[in-house]
Amino acid sequence: MKPYIDLHTHQQHPKDDVVAVYNQLLHEETVIPTYLFSAGLHPWYADQISLETLSVTLNKSSTSQNFVAFGETGLDKVCKIPMPIQQDVFELHLSKAVEKNKPLIIHCVKAWDELIEISSNYQTTKILHGYNGSAELTRRLLQQGFSFSIGKEILIQSSKIHSSVQFIPCSSLFCETDASDISIKHIYKELCTILRMQEEDFKSKIFENFARLRSV
Repeated sequence: MKPYIDLHTHQQHPKDDVVAVYNQLLHEETVIPTYLFSAGLHPWYADQISLETLSVTLNKSSTSQNFVAFGETGLDKVCKIPMPIQQDVFELHLSKAVEKNKPLIIHCVKAWDELIEISSNYQTTKILHGYNGSAELTRRLLQQGFSFSIGKEILIQSSKIHSSVQFIPCSSLFCETDASDISIKHIYKELCTILRMQEEDFKSKIFENFARLRSV
């Protein structure tokens, strides 16, 4: 039996049958964890670390055997940080992902056109975390080669992702708990119901996707 994969979580101590990737926020902590992690500067805090310092920190993080991905980073039009600063930080993460041949976990709020335009210049594995987009947006992002990490929004029947996830191939799919206390098992169960898949089959597919990330 394959374990559950929680690609993006703020919890440091997963259950025995869960493989979790801790989301390290570099504006808060820079000590390299002793467990699987991603590391990045969130767009909400993009002005709190200089690009020079951030570059050094990302390089150091990526040398750890526990390092899975850069991020989260991205673009957010709702937060107060000026977009040019967000874009510079985002592009630094993108360039590191290409340079180190590592995936990138992306946060995006109402900046899809900018995200697609900027990221199209960087060929790396790009995963949209906490994704909750419409069917139209999902198809557009799939054409651009994005992958999707699905969280607690899938449990809300009226959410966009509840109806659009059917358009995402399993090969482009991950699951996450983010900052919620919801069990990753509930996310898996709901997705299995929507996609009409047996849980063990679904777990195997997500595990294969994760193994592919780790081998990059």
